[in-house]
Amino acid sequence: MSARTNLQEDQDELQWRPIGEALADHRRVLVVDDYPDAADALQWLLSANGFECRAMHEALSVCVIAAQWQPFAVVLDIAMPGVDGLELARRLRATPSTSHMLLIACTGYASHSDRERAREAGFDAHCAKPLTPQRLLALLKQAVSMSTDGRTDAKDGKR
Repeated sequence: MSARTNLQEDQDELQWRPIGEALADHRRVLVVDDYPDAADALQWLLSANGFECRAMHEALSVCVIAAQWQPFAVVLDIAMPGVDGLELARRLRATPSTSHMLLIACTGYASHSDRERAREAGFDAHCAKPLTPQRLLALLKQAVSMSTDGRTDAKDGKR
């Protein structure tokens, strides 16, 4: 994975992997945050914007649910008790049935070294908390609107 970013290091969202690598023919997103209000609010926001979303408040069954449900994206908090988001990203990347998923860190850990650890763990993008919902929505909408050749889906009439 290259260290190329789409934004400056001091901004609240970075993207390391081209979105086209995580394309799907559905709009499923799995949100994982041990703070239930944050996970549920993000689930509500994504659902209101046309995504099929599930929220989980603990990390133990994330890999199993992701493998069974097959979301195209997993939004993970990093600081969680037990298994943290970095370890979850490593596990999701190491499993063939989940290795293709778009992994987005959504966390208060936003220093340069925190972002580098997230990238090394396998995250595709990093969104700093407090979250700017429009940036996360734009990232997810971009992923579901593209066709497999990396161009915008023809059904939307765009290229």
